[in-house]
Amino acid sequence: MEAELSKEDRDVIRDILLGYREEGESVPLLPLDVDLDGDGITDAWGLDENDEVVLVSGQKLKDTVYVSDGDDIPAVK
Repeated sequence: MEAELSKEDRDVIRDILLGYREEGESVPLLPLDVDLDGDGITDAWGLDENDEVVLVSGQKLKDTVYVSDGDDIPAVK
């Protein structure tokens, strides 16, 4: 699945993850907006031991660098 990323996309994701690490996030995970492996659980991009981008399956959204701006919460009437 990782092979489907272009080099440019992989470089951008890697830079984002390295930025989170520099800010103190020891194991940054960038959540995907799709379920790549179809198991119904959040998938994320992470870094391996060589700082290469890898798919990390089955992550809790709270364990990723996801930040909600509130627009994904429907209004209650």
